[in-house]
Amino acid sequence: MNNPITAIYENGIFRPIAPLDLPDQVQVQIVIQPFDEPKVESSSDRPKPTMAELWADLDKINRLEPDIELPPRKDRPNPLLESQDEFFV
Repeated sequence: MNNPITAIYENGIFRPIAPLDLPDQVQVQIVIQPFDEPKVESSSDRPKPTMAELWADLDKINRLEPDIELPPRKDRPNPLLESQDEFFV
């Protein structure tokens, strides 16, 4: 058997992904060849946005419609104002 297999190295043991047609306790030779892992883009790889781009993004956010409709500010309770008596005992 001279077929490459895929295995995971975990807790000091190579564990094949698929079953092997080998008898128990047989000695084999393993050649380690790691897979190329996909490169994860880090924040340092990306160019920093300009102030104009940041302002444009903020403008887009401000133009979004909210998912819920809030009552006018004067109709919403303010818990700090409602419990003032607790602070002035």
